[in-house]
Amino acid sequence: MKKVLTGLFLGVSICAFGEEIVVYGPNSMKWVEKDYGPIFEKETGDSIKFISVDGIVPRMKLEKRNPKSDVVLGLTQVMGEVGKKENLLEKYTPKNLEKIKNKKYFFDDEGYITPFDYGFMAINYDSKKLPNPPKTLEEIGKLKDSLIIESPRGTTGQELLFWSYGLYRKDWMKFWETLKPAIKVVAPGWTEAFGKFTGGEAPMMTGYATSSIFFHMDGPDNKYESFIPEDGGYVYLEGASLTKKKEIKSGAKKFMDSILSEEFQKLVAEKNYMFPVTNIKLPETFNGVPKSEKIIVLNKEDINNLMENLETYRKELLNFLKK
Repeated sequence: MKKVLTGLFLGVSICAFGEEIVVYGPNSMKWVEKDYGPIFEKETGDSIKFISVDGIVPRMKLEKRNPKSDVVLGLTQVMGEVGKKENLLEKYTPKNLEKIKNKKYFFDDEGYITPFDYGFMAINYDSKKLPNPPKTLEEIGKLKDSLIIESPRGTTGQELLFWSYGLYRKDWMKFWETLKPAIKVVAPGWTEAFGKFTGGEAPMMTGYATSSIFFHMDGPDNKYESFIPEDGGYVYLEGASLTKKKEIKSGAKKFMDSILSEEFQKLVAEKNYMFPVTNIKLPETFNGVPKSEKIIVLNKEDINNLMENLETYRKELLNFLKK
């Protein structure tokens, strides 16, 4: 009888604690554990441990023999393909995939990556210093020493490189040649660029269209705004994937199912300041996000080219920016 009771209590204990799901993602997604974690735990009995990682795929490559993560968030189109090529990702199709409203942004038809949000690259500007902001890349380039950009070694700067390629393909350096006279600072990443921008070092910085939401959290009188050049708005897409490992936790699959849930998608809008991929009602703050008549989306050929030549393109751009 004692053995039976011990087994019963042990079983109850295991069920009560559930599994801990280790999620890697960008620093901006700490809300996944703080705000979504309690919701997920209540529904599944499993907990989320979120770890901020700058450069998810490189980190996964370092841990390939002994993966620490169960799920990764924030895979972009190109880095997702790199992850697949390096055999770092596990195939999984969420049960509610049909909730995705815009399939043209669904960048992986092999089942490795599930998109969960998207946005557009844009120019953030100080409306008091630039009451009549430029409308095109050429007009930006004419405003000498007025722009802060991010290095292509960082996440945001890398997406800028992809924007330039998506716009001009093999002539992608034209993007940078046009902007070069305006570039005053090349910051390591978005955080550093934002600090310099709000510190008044230049009236413009490269960033995201949805930054308008972030800016106006302090009130409608905030002087910072965003615009998308008429040349074309590049779609910045983020996806999630299971980490490839010997044993895939059942809780990790539950998490992959949950990223398309209404609760998670609402938090994507409210906490990540990005557009959700499912058809949920957006907060009113999204009404002020600038839109683009011309949308730039990478196709498979673009992605393959960037994946194969990314390091070469980075070096080429860095050398150009140093001149």
